[in-house]
Amino acid sequence: QQLAVSLSEALSRIISTLANKNEELQHFLESVNKTLKGLQEETCTVMSELEAELEQLSSTLEERGAQLRDIIREEKERKEAELQRQILDGKFALLSCEELLEFANQTLSITNEEDFLLAAKQIKERVTMAPAFRLTTRPTVSENMSQFTVDFSTERAGLQRLHFLPVPKAPDIDVSRCVVRDNAITVAWQPVGETDGDGDAGSGPIERYELEYRKTNRSSSLRAAGEACWEKICDIRETQVTISGLKFDSLFVVIRVRAKNKAAAGEFSEPVAMETRAFNFGFDASTAHPELKVQGDTVTWESQGVKGHDARLRGKESKSRLVSPNQNMFCTQKSSRHF
Repeated sequence: QQLAVSLSEALSRIISTLANKNEELQHFLESVNKTLKGLQEETCTVMSELEAELEQLSSTLEERGAQLRDIIREEKERKEAELQRQILDGKFALLSCEELLEFANQTLSITNEEDFLLAAKQIKERVTMAPAFRLTTRPTVSENMSQFTVDFSTERAGLQRLHFLPVPKAPDIDVSRCVVRDNAITVAWQPVGETDGDGDAGSGPIERYELEYRKTNRSSSLRAAGEACWEKICDIRETQVTISGLKFDSLFVVIRVRAKNKAAAGEFSEPVAMETRAFNFGFDASTAHPELKVQGDTVTWESQGVKGHDARLRGKESKSRLVSPNQNMFCTQKSSRHF
């Protein structure tokens, strides 16, 4: 019989362990599925951002290419216009010169001296005013366009170096410097380095930190269905922060922190479960004195005419870490001391 009892107790412990493990695995699978869904959504987001940046880069390159083409085209048109003008002037001068040459050859065949002298005089005057002798006989512009030579090897090398923006590494929460007291938690962490292990430029200067926390009754960092969501504290400039105004109505507060630089936010640190040993209590109407009327955290009683007594007293949440063996008795005794 004693063996049966022992085996029964062992089996109960095994069942309890398996039940806890089963719950843990369910929470784990929920977390993995949520992470998988988030991964897919995040991948779509960053892919869209990448395509937008590449499209903008391509658009900028095409725009700059069009500007450079226009510059070359304008210079070509300017030179072409100048050369076309020279061609027209040259053709006109050539025609004038040919006519004058023909007239001069004809003059040589004139036998009448008077007519010859008149023609020679006309030729001399026409030669003096001939366009051929006032025309520059070399091109005013050259075919050289070497001023528009390009070499984008540096830019191509820059394009080859295109990469994702560096993000900060996850900080390390320094548990030894964290303090849980008076419904507040002071969290401290190690600053994130600004260079990687090889000494190269890393994520750049850290501009701020972001802390998230949530209440839970389990030491595991996995969030179970129905548990509190993450609450945020943003724009933290130091490597510590105090979460105030809490109610220690759960066994743990899970905390994680991440760093942000000018570009983006990095990964969260490993979550740390801070144990909150203190507990809250209220007044218990069932065990209170018959003359006391308890409603929530307010106690009222009939005034007995004693000077200085207030007929209403609001209970305060305990910030003590002491655990009473009888919570109701503890509440009654505490209220009596206040009275």
